[in-house]
Amino acid sequence: MNGPSGQQRPRRVAFLSVLLASFFAAIALRLVMLTVFDGTRLSGLARTEHFETVKLNGARGPIVDRYGTPLALSAESRSVFARPSVLLRNSSPAERAKLARMLDLSETKLDERLASRAHFVWLARQIEPSAAQAIERLNLAGVGSVPEFKRFYPERNLAGVVVGMAGVDNQGLSGVELSYDSLIRGAQLKLEFAHDAHGRPLLDNPAELKQAQPGARVVLTIDAAIQALAENELSRSVRQVGAQRGSVVVLDPFTGEVLAMAAAKARAQSDSSRLHDPAIESVFEPGSTIKGLLGAIALEDRVITPRTKLFCENGQMKIGAITIHDHGSHQWLDIGQIIAVSSNIGAAKIALALGPERYFSGLRAFGLGQPTGIDLPGEAAGLLHPPTQWKPIELANHGFGQGLAVTPLQLAVAYAAIANGGLVMRPYVVKAMYDPSGRPLFTQAPQVVRRAISPAVAHQMSALLRAVVESADGTGRRAAIENVSVAGKTGTAQMVDPLTRAYYRHRLVASFVGFLPAEEPRLVILVALEGVGEGRFGGLVAAPVFRTIALPTLERLRIAPKAREQRAAGYETAELLPLNLLAGGWAAAQSEDKSIPSFAELLQVPAFTGLSLRQALALARRLDLDIKAVGSGYVVAQNPPPKTQLGTQRRVEITLEENVNRLAVQMRRGSPRAADASGRLNAVRGAP
Repeated sequence: MNGPSGQQRPRRVAFLSVLLASFFAAIALRLVMLTVFDGTRLSGLARTEHFETVKLNGARGPIVDRYGTPLALSAESRSVFARPSVLLRNSSPAERAKLARMLDLSETKLDERLASRAHFVWLARQIEPSAAQAIERLNLAGVGSVPEFKRFYPERNLAGVVVGMAGVDNQGLSGVELSYDSLIRGAQLKLEFAHDAHGRPLLDNPAELKQAQPGARVVLTIDAAIQALAENELSRSVRQVGAQRGSVVVLDPFTGEVLAMAAAKARAQSDSSRLHDPAIESVFEPGSTIKGLLGAIALEDRVITPRTKLFCENGQMKIGAITIHDHGSHQWLDIGQIIAVSSNIGAAKIALALGPERYFSGLRAFGLGQPTGIDLPGEAAGLLHPPTQWKPIELANHGFGQGLAVTPLQLAVAYAAIANGGLVMRPYVVKAMYDPSGRPLFTQAPQVVRRAISPAVAHQMSALLRAVVESADGTGRRAAIENVSVAGKTGTAQMVDPLTRAYYRHRLVASFVGFLPAEEPRLVILVALEGVGEGRFGGLVAAPVFRTIALPTLERLRIAPKAREQRAAGYETAELLPLNLLAGGWAAAQSEDKSIPSFAELLQVPAFTGLSLRQALALARRLDLDIKAVGSGYVVAQNPPPKTQLGTQRRVEITLEENVNRLAVQMRRGSPRAADASGRLNAVRGAP
C-alpha cells in the first residue's frame, strides 16, 4: 500500500481538486463578468431576439358637423411587419415573392425593405384585416401584424379644407386635424410581445391585447348641408366663368361661427387639396369691397356725413402722373352713391380726406393686416403697409382696394362687424369637444376682439350697402333675393403675379361680400373668384354665386317672416333640410373599403328634449328615424337617451308635455341654468 502507486494517488487527487477548483473558479468568474460587466448588453440582446415593442396609436376621435354628420372617422385595420434577419433566414425566394404579391409590392421593393439592419420594419400599413390575415396564413417566420386605426373621410372632400388631413402615423397634417391634434389623436399604447424562435408573436397575455385610448370627439360649427351647397355652387361657377380658383366663407356675424368654408380650383380636386385652405392662407387685393370699410371709417371719424357730396371729376382724376378712372362719368355723389356705383374717384377723395394715419387705424380696427385668430393653422396676416410708407397715390389707391391684400376670411369678418353693430368677432370652426365617455372637454363661446365702429355708424352703413343691391344703378343687383333685404359690396381688382409682384394684364379677382337679412343679419357670405378674364366684374360673376348660396341657406335655416315671428315669441325653429346629398359619398367610400363602418353603426341618437313635435319630426326625418310620440307640447323625455349608438335600431320614443316652453328653450339653448332645468321640469308637470 505504501508503494509507488499509493504515493501517487494523493498527488492525483490534489491535482484533480486543483483542476476542478480552477474550472469552477473560471465558471464563477465568467458568471460575474456576464452579470456585472455584460449583463445589460446581453439582456438587451435577449430582448431583441425574443421580445418586440411596437407603439400603437389609439383611434383618432371622430369629427362631425354641428348636427352630428360624420366628416372624419377611424376604422380598424392591421399593419404588417417583419423582422428582416429572421424572415431572410427562414424563407425561400419563392415564398418572399408570394409575400410581395400579397403586399402589392415588387420583389425589388420588398428586398430593399428587408435589407435594412433594423430588427423591425413595416411592410404594409393600415390594410384591411382580411388581407393581413391572409398574409399571416402564409406562416412565414419573422412576419406578423398588429391592429391599427386608419383615418377616412366618409364624405370625401366635403369640408376638407376645414377638417384637414391626418397622416399614416396618426399625426394631424392640416386643418382641425392639426390644430387640435393632441386631443384628437388619443393615447399611445406600447405593445410588448414575445415571439418564438421563428419570429412569430406570442400574444397570450391579456394585458398585451388591450386597446389604446381613443381621442376626443370634435363637433364643428360647420353645417354639412350648407358646406356641400357652397362647394357645389363654387365649383360650378369656377368652371363656368373660367376662374383659376375660388373661395366661399359663410359666417354667423354675431357669434363668429363658420357655417361653411369652401375652396375650388379649375383642375380636379385631390386629397392634397385638404392641405391648403385658401380662405385663410391666400391673399388677394380686395378692390371695391374695401369701400364699405372706407365709408364706415370716414363716418366714424366724422370726415363726412351721409349727405356730404364729393365731385367725382366726370370719371377721371389725376394724382401726380397717375390718372384714376371710374367706369362711368359721375359728378356730385354722396357716400351712398359712391358705394352704390363703386366710384374709385369718390373713394380716393375720401381716403385722402382721412389721411394715412386715420385710414390705417380704421382698417386695423376692422382686423386687416393681422390674423383673425381662427382656430385653424397657417393663417396669413394679409398685407397692410405702415402709413409712413403711403404716398398720396398709395393712399388714394388704398381707397378703392389696391396696394393692400386680405384673406377671404378677414374680409368676411370685417363685414360681419358692420352687420352685428360694430364688433369684430373671433371666428372659429370647433364648437365643442368631448372625451370618449361623452364628457365635455370644452365648449367654444363667442369672443369679441374689439369694437371697430359705433352701432349708429354700423346701422348707417347697412342702409348704404343695401343700395348696392337694391338701387337701379347699384353694382350688386344680381345678388338680390326676392322679399329678403341684402346688404353688400362688389369688388373687382387686378390679380398680382406672386413671382414678379406685378399686376397681370388680363387676370382679375371678382368678389362679392354681403349679409342678410340686412335689417336682422343672420348670415355673412363672401364669394371670391380669382383669375377671371377681363370684363368679369364682381357684380357679374360673384354676386350671382352669393345669391345661389344664400337662397337655399335661408330656406335651410328657416329665415322667413314666420320664423322671425317665432323667434320673437321666445324660441327658434330647429327644422333642418334632409342631408340626402351627403349619403352618396358615404356609400361610395364603403364600397371601396369594407373596413369602413356603416352610417347606422356610427350614428348617435340626437337630443330631442326641448323641441316641439314639429321640430322633433323634422329632425327625425333628416336622420331617417322612426318617431313614436306621446302627448303634446314640448319633448321632456326620450328613449333611447341622447348619444346612444343607433345601430340598426331606428325607433325613438318621445314624451311631450304642455307648459314647459321656457324651461325647454333653456335646455335646448344650453343656458347656464340648463343643468338643473330637468329637475325643475318635474315641478312644471304638475302645474295647472
